[in-house]
Amino acid sequence: MFLKNCWYVGAWSHELAAGNVIGRTIIGEPVALYRTQEGALHAVADRCPHRWVPLSLGRVEGDALRCGYHGLVFGPDGRCQHIPGADRIVPGANVRTFPVEERDSWLWVWMGDPARADPALIPSAFGLNDPRWTMRADQIDYAANYMLINDNLLDLSHVDFVHEKTLGAATDYGWSDEVPRVKPLNRGVRIERWLTGRRQSQTNPNLVDTWSTYDYLAPGVFIMENKSYPHGMAERCGFGEPGDKPMTYRVEQQAVAPINDRETRYFFATGFDATNLPGHLVEGIFSLVMSAFKEDRAIIEAQQLLWDRTDASMAKAFIPSDKAPAMFRRIMDSLIREEEAAGAAAAA
Repeated sequence: MFLKNCWYVGAWSHELAAGNVIGRTIIGEPVALYRTQEGALHAVADRCPHRWVPLSLGRVEGDALRCGYHGLVFGPDGRCQHIPGADRIVPGANVRTFPVEERDSWLWVWMGDPARADPALIPSAFGLNDPRWTMRADQIDYAANYMLINDNLLDLSHVDFVHEKTLGAATDYGWSDEVPRVKPLNRGVRIERWLTGRRQSQTNPNLVDTWSTYDYLAPGVFIMENKSYPHGMAERCGFGEPGDKPMTYRVEQQAVAPINDRETRYFFATGFDATNLPGHLVEGIFSLVMSAFKEDRAIIEAQQLLWDRTDASMAKAFIPSDKAPAMFRRIMDSLIREEEAAGAAAAA
C-alpha cells in the first residue's frame, strides 16, 4: 500500500541528459522521464497505449516522445500527436502525465492527483553541485519493501552492530548508548542526538562531541547534518542544538523510492564542508559509506524473506529505539488512510 499524493524521487538529475528519456517504476507505475534538447523536464506513463511497449525505448523529438515500436508521437500533455499511416488520432491513444520537478539534484515525480501536486511539499536537500559541499552520490536497489528501509534509517542504533567494522568504527560507536530525541514534523519526524567524547577519527585520538540531527519525511526522505566540536561542547550548550561553528560539518541526503511492494531504489549522497576536507579524502569516506549500505541491504533483504514467512499476527518486541520508526509508520498510515477516505468521498 502506497501514498500516492506525494513526491517520489525518480532519478538523480545527472541521469537524464537533454534530449534523452529514461524509464522508472515508482510505486508499481511505469514512468518515462524525458528532457527536451532545451532542458525542459516531462514525465508520462511509460506504456504506449497501442501495444504497451515502454515509451522509454523510444526517442525525444522536440518537446514530444516517439514510441520506438510503431512510431506514435505523444506531447508533454500526454496527447497523441501523430500515428504513422493514420489520418486521425484514434480513441484511447493518449497517455497519463505526471507532475515533475527538479530540486537539489533529484527529479521528483508526483504520483497522485495532479491537482494536489504542491511543490512546497518537496523536502529541501543540499544538491550535488553546491560549491559549499564536496559531495558523492550513488544508488542501490533492495529486494525489500520500502518501509523496512525506512525503519532502518529511522533507528541508527544498528550502526554499532550492522556496521561494526565500517561506519560504527569510523564514528567511534555510541549510536545505541542512548535513545535520541524524536520530534514530530509535518509529514515526518526530526531526530536529534549528541555523541559525546568520541575519537575524532580512527587515526585521530582527540575527543570530540558530535551533534547529529536529521529530518525524515514522507515517503522516506532523509536529510542529515553532523557537526563535530571540541569535547565538552554538548554540556556547555545544555545538550541542545549548538550555535557555534563546527570543526567538521558533514551532510547527507537520501531517498527511499519504492519500485513496487518488494523492490526499492535507495538514492544517497554524502558530503563535507568543502573548506575543511580535501576532495581526495572524500573518496575513501564514500567507499566506506557504500560498504555500509551494502551491509544494510544484506540485513534488510534477509529480514524481508523472514517477514514473508512469518504470520503477520505474531507480536514483535518493542524496544526504546523503536520510537522513531513506530512514529513514522503511524504518520504514513494516517496519510494513506486520509487519502483513501478522500478518494472514497469523491467517488460517492
